[in-house]
Amino acid sequence: MKAILRVQERTATLGASGETVVWNPIETRHAHVVPLKASAMLVYQQLHSEVTHEVIFKGLCTVRLGDHRFIWGDKTLEPGAPARVVYGNTVVLVKEC
Repeated sequence: MKAILRVQERTATLGASGETVVWNPIETRHAHVVPLKASAMLVYQQLHSEVTHEVIFKGLCTVRLGDHRFIWGDKTLEPGAPARVVYGNTVVLVKEC
C-alpha cells in the first residue's frame, strides 16, 4: 500500500536527571508499506527481532537501527532489522509500536 511516512531521528542528551530522548523529524518520504503474513513474521522472528511490516522506499534511504523510526498516520514503525538495498530501493523490516 502506498503511504507517506515521516522519518524521525533520535537525539539523546545527557543531563543531571539522566538521558533525555527526543525524536526529530528529518524528512517525509513516499513508500510502500506491506503487512507481513503470519508465516513470514515467524520466519523473521527466528532470524531477527519481531517485525510486522516491510517498508520499501524508492531509491536509497539511510536508516540506522535505534536511531530512526517512521510515523505512518497514527502508527509508529521502528526498524527491526538492518535496511537492505534491493534493485535500487531501500527495504526496511519494521515493527509497529
